[in-house]
Amino acid sequence: MGKRHDIDKAVRNMKNWADRPEWSDELSIVFDAHFAAVRKHVDISPGEFHQNIVESDYGGMLFGIVFEDFLSQNLSPSNKNIVDDYLARRGWRESVVSRRYLQQLRNSVLSLYEVTQVFPGKHCELTDLVRGGKAIRVHENMGTLNMVKWDRIAARVLNTNGKYTFSGGILPFPHEASQELLSVLTKSRKRFRRRRSRISDTNPKANLPSPESPDDLFLRDACPAFTAVWLVHILEQMQAPLPEIVNRDGASLVFCETRFPFLKGKAADIAGRLDAAAEWNRSGPQEDAWIWLPEPKAICEEPPGGMGFDTSLEGQRPISGTLELKDVLTLFTNSLERAERGTDVLRELLDNLIGPALSMLQTPSIRESRRRLSITHWISITAKFWMNPFQRLVTRPRGKVQGTKLGGEKSSSG
Repeated sequence: MGKRHDIDKAVRNMKNWADRPEWSDELSIVFDAHFAAVRKHVDISPGEFHQNIVESDYGGMLFGIVFEDFLSQNLSPSNKNIVDDYLARRGWRESVVSRRYLQQLRNSVLSLYEVTQVFPGKHCELTDLVRGGKAIRVHENMGTLNMVKWDRIAARVLNTNGKYTFSGGILPFPHEASQELLSVLTKSRKRFRRRRSRISDTNPKANLPSPESPDDLFLRDACPAFTAVWLVHILEQMQAPLPEIVNRDGASLVFCETRFPFLKGKAADIAGRLDAAAEWNRSGPQEDAWIWLPEPKAICEEPPGGMGFDTSLEGQRPISGTLELKDVLTLFTNSLERAERGTDVLRELLDNLIGPALSMLQTPSIRESRRRLSITHWISITAKFWMNPFQRLVTRPRGKVQGTKLGGEKSSSG
């Protein structure tokens, strides 16, 4: 079947193993560490969180990040790790490739990377913004197709005999959110180092050499800070009201599609009248489409108020709308006022050739809400792999509640 099939099968087996009684409560605690404090910080109910995040592609992305954090943790009070437990008891059923992948995932940490070079369909060059060091080449086929230079991503990079690859969980970070994350991590790392120093001073036996670097130990503890900063940024964007947007006339921006039915055989008459009218310019000799130009006295250089948006002909002369002649005559405008004015103009011009108008409206907020929930194709594919278990987790009852401060430090109550 191939390496990818074996690895996907091993991850599914790990998700099933996490549903066992000895691990399911621990998994819930890790999820609460990532999400509970965020919901409180942005004052959003669990229901709203489920609707805005879980039911969108964001849900699958986040499950990948949090589940991989769970796989990499030694959980108290027994200090056991789920990957170690699974491989000790069921490792015989996995291929060599799968066992090696799970061990790498168990020992990995999440970090913030900046893309410095992209070779689409092959690989990318990344710089670690938290630990520093030289750029590394990460081999990725699909992901690099939509990646651009200077993108910032939170990811786990696995090293297999000197060849670097991504694990399954990746979060694309807007630049503003990434700067906030770096600020949070800088402060948290100072607290982490002071805490380790105090432990070493009070308990010399605890000062034992570790195979991990201090930065890796810190990042293993700080994973909830990544999801917290990313989520706060996304949720605040979703809740932020859009600015008032107006067209050149000062009318609120509303995308209108007004349709006029007409009798069969009347299309040529309609086209002839439109061609003869000065304010309707045919788009092209072979096109049944016209541009509606405003009268010179109606042209305003600047919109009276709000954020201006409008369309112009060849970047110069503003237009009031466009018209298409197909099975119905359709007028496209960007305000209710223009739709009404255009309806009056067409009724006068076309007289008894057209029937009653029917309008469909779409506000910028509707368009924006759809845009905000869209994720790049390669992230969406990963998201679908994680989606179902995430929905189960966020809807089932919790035994204990554990949250995170925005510095990666975990706190529990209950």
